[in-house]
Amino acid sequence: MTDMSERQHADIRTIGIIYREHSTEAAQLAQVLTERLRGTGKQVWSADRMAEDRITGLLPETNVMFVLGGDGTILSVARLCAPVNIPILGINFGRVGFLTELEPSEVDEKLPYYLDGDYWMDERSMLQAEVVGNGGLERHIALNDVVVVRGAEPRVIHLNIWIDNHLYNTTVADGVIVSTATGSTAYNLAAGGPILHPQVRSSVITPIAPHLAADRSLILEPNAVITLELVGDTSSPALLSADGQINRDIVPGMKVVIRGNAYVTKFLRRRPPTFFYRILSRKLRDNL
Repeated sequence: MTDMSERQHADIRTIGIIYREHSTEAAQLAQVLTERLRGTGKQVWSADRMAEDRITGLLPETNVMFVLGGDGTILSVARLCAPVNIPILGINFGRVGFLTELEPSEVDEKLPYYLDGDYWMDERSMLQAEVVGNGGLERHIALNDVVVVRGAEPRVIHLNIWIDNHLYNTTVADGVIVSTATGSTAYNLAAGGPILHPQVRSSVITPIAPHLAADRSLILEPNAVITLELVGDTSSPALLSADGQINRDIVPGMKVVIRGNAYVTKFLRRRPPTFFYRILSRKLRDNL
């Protein structure tokens, strides 16, 4: 957990601005900020979130990323920024804003504090999922969760679950969610899983509509390695999803190996860590 007294500072020379696609308001603010920040001597570039090839080419010289969008936009940008250690400042153009830091109306007043180094660094654990099978290996990273869920056929799937090479369970369910603490308030919560404070490094396994009531959520120690295997002959094809944005088919016999704390997403914060509880109580109240 990052102590607010242990302040880490990004050397802000070059700023990237990624804005939510199809949002006129976000695009307009991106243009305003680009012009304003260049006027202070900063190097600035901006791009629509869908311009991923251009964004990837600009990352090596970028010190801080401003993300103008909702939590979904931040999740997608986090996968780009975490491997190259670029911190994010989120400006909310979504609904709940669990991950964002500022509202658009606050930018004029509060942005100078961040540019002057008056912030603390909020570090969030991520997951890495390796898909093994069919003679290949592919990797995906996620800030919220990795999910293996049944495909189009309305049938449960059978998943062998290993934890640190120990066969923990064979779960019969609609699927299984492996969530970070950050993602514990997303699909995991909807499936009845526990809420973790975002600074917790542990991950959570939660079955989705399990066949047996005894199948419950399990909170793991931070460095646990989870392996999910779709059992042959008893399961229809399934789908692997990383943060709900990267999706690929899984067939019986394939394995998904998930490691926690593989990467860290960094956020610039001035709000206290307890602000999480305010957002959480509002979300829960709004969904009653």
